[in-house]
Order: sequence, then C-alpha cells, then structure tokens
Amino acid sequence: MKVLLKQAKIIDQTSAFHNKHKDILIHNGKIAEIKDHIKVDKNYKTIESKDLHVSKGWIDLKAHFCDPGHEYKETIESGLDKAAKGGFTQVGVLPSTQPVMDQKASIDSLYRKATKKPTGIIAMGCLTKQMKGKELAELYDMQKSGAALFTDDRISTDASVLSNALMYAQNFSGKIVVSLGHSSLSKNTQVNEGDASLKTGLKGDPNISEIIEIERHLRVLEYSGGSLHISGVSTQEGAELIAKAKKKGLRVTAEAHVMNLCFDESEVLTFNTKFKTQPPLRDLKDTKALVKALSEGSIDCVVSNHRPTDEDEKEVDFESASFGAPHIQTVFAAMNTNTKIGVAELISILSDRPSYILGISMESIEKDCIANITIFDPSEKFDSTLLSKKDKLYSPFDLSKLQGKVIGVSRDGQFNMN
Repeated sequence: MKVLLKQAKIIDQTSAFHNKHKDILIHNGKIAEIKDHIKVDKNYKTIESKDLHVSKGWIDLKAHFCDPGHEYKETIESGLDKAAKGGFTQVGVLPSTQPVMDQKASIDSLYRKATKKPTGIIAMGCLTKQMKGKELAELYDMQKSGAALFTDDRISTDASVLSNALMYAQNFSGKIVVSLGHSSLSKNTQVNEGDASLKTGLKGDPNISEIIEIERHLRVLEYSGGSLHISGVSTQEGAELIAKAKKKGLRVTAEAHVMNLCFDESEVLTFNTKFKTQPPLRDLKDTKALVKALSEGSIDCVVSNHRPTDEDEKEVDFESASFGAPHIQTVFAAMNTNTKIGVAELISILSDRPSYILGISMESIEKDCIANITIFDPSEKFDSTLLSKKDKLYSPFDLSKLQGKVIGVSRDGQFNMN
C-alpha cells in the first residue's frame, strides 16, 4: 500500500524529526521520504487531519481474547482487529483461556491464528502447569515458540513457585509477570474498602492486601534475582514500594490498568456493573497518585486489561457480575481525556516503555526505516462507531466525551485505517 501522511506531527524522541510537522511517504511498508512537502500521484492514499500525529506503534501488554474456550465473546482475529482500531501494533494475549496456554503447542496455535494482521501478538504463556499454581509450566519450550511473558493471570503466585520461576527464567531471559489481588484479605471482595464498601454494603478490598503482595513479590525478587513485572498496581503505597525497589537496583517493572488511572471508587456507588473491576477502583488519592507515578516512571506503562463480556455477566446484580470490561479501543482516548499527561509523554508510555519491558527495539521514524507506526489525532473526538454494539454497551466510558482518535496503524507492510 502506498500512503502519504500530510503534515503529520512526529512524536518520536529517537527521531531527528521529533515534534516537527512533515509529509511522510510510505511505500512497501517502509518510510520512503520525510520532507516538508511531498507531491504524489493518484496511486497514493493521502491521509490528512486537522491535528495529524504519528508515532512508533503502541503496545498493550495485557488483553484477554477468550480464544480458545469463549469465542462467543472474542476471538484472536476479532481481538487483533479491535487492537488495531485502538492504535496498537502489538498486544499481549493472556493465557487464561480454556484450555489454558501452558505448553508449546498452544503458543504455536496462537501464532497461527494471528497471521496476516496489522497488529502482532505478544504471546503470554502460563507460569504453572494448567495454571494451578503448583508446578512450573514448560517455560523454556514456550519461549522457544515465541512466548515473551509468563503469568497465571488472576491466579495467586506462591512465593516458592515465584522464586523458582525467577531463578529458572534467568537462563533464557524470561520475564515473569504477577498480578495483584490474591491475598486472603481480598477473598470474595467486590469494591474498595472505604467509601465504596461503607455506602454500598459490599465486601471491601483493603489497600493493605495489595501492599502485602507487592512487598512479598519484591522480597522474593531480591532473594532470587531475575526480572519481575507487576501487573495491576492500584494503590499509592504500592507504587511507592516499586519506586523504592527500582532505586535499590531490583529489576522490577510495573503497569496500571486504564480503569484505575481514569476512575475512582465513587463510580460504584450506583452499583453500575460496568465499573466492577479487579483490582477495584480505589480512593481518589490513589487514582491521582497512580497517574503521578506513571508520569514519573515508577509505574512503567498503562494496559487495557481488555476483558470482553456479555449480557449474562453484566446484566445481573453487582455481586454476581463479572470483573472487567472491553477497553482495547479506548485506552488512548481515555488517558488523553481523563489525565493531564501530555501527548508526547503519553505516547512514550504507550510505545517506548513497554518495548523496554519486552527488551525489544523499534525503528525510529526516519527515512528507510520500517513503518511500524500509529497514526492519530489527539484533538479529534473519539469515534464511538468503531466499537461493536456489545463493547459500546459495556464500556464504562462516556464515549461522547472522549477525545483522541486513532486514524490507523501500519506494521510489517500491513495497514489498518479506521
């Protein structure tokens, strides 16, 4: 495909054209020219917008595509299509499917389903066999098939299992991922312990539950060595613990869910199941502290934690409702609208930081480089027509108020234009 981006503002701190408005010519998946003005014939598709921007491709490290097992909610193919519409050129696919992805064959199958898409997958394999938290899965075999991260998603990670995993993964530069919310203090909890639990009468999840888990994970990391990624940080003190661990020299990175960066516990006071998430929405001070930690770098990146749902799981009472909602198409617009993080910084959070976590490099936006890019307009209102009827119904965001439209993505010669 031949494409011309007209007067696009380049957001790429590794490029000589960073913060400059240029015409960009893309041919056969590569950047052919970057100039002040470029004239082309009718064979080129011209992309224009009032506030056109282009950056390195965005990366989402955590999404659930429900395939295999619950394809009526999402498939690998439909999930990747939505990821492209959300501006992501790569997405981490959780292994908590049915059956779970805990062996080489399941990773191979995942990659076969993900071919010929403008968004590539980052395969995540189970940390333990059958995701039962007892015996390590065949991490090395999965890594040879392309698994980049290893996690048991929402299943608690025992300290001895985590220690063994961290030591073993050092032999092949594996990245271990742990989620939060598994402490006994969090058992059967529904909302944050505070105003939310007091005013709704629902069982509350205390901040100390997450803090204890983070402290334990960091202690194990310090003992075992290796590299650890903590997923779903939701509290101020949790972010502070990670910041201290980084200063201490531990190889730890962390992420927060888009929900916990954009909303606080007040949203659940009307028992709206769209806001039922794990970890729960916290106090406003925690929400603000998370955004600050993300800006300062103690929290490395934001993830969608995309979890498709349906009527049977959401059109019920709050306690019976499932945790999570579809987010992969609204991450940028939500962050751009609901936080005070500037566009350039937000793009680094969506691209440079997750690529660092993965240990991969992406080419700069320069002539003759591969066009692995996201094209967007931060000033244009989000186009809610891009969402399916079901995703629109269960998204917690007021879509009419979101600002920041993804126009398209390009990766390995494949384009997806919204």
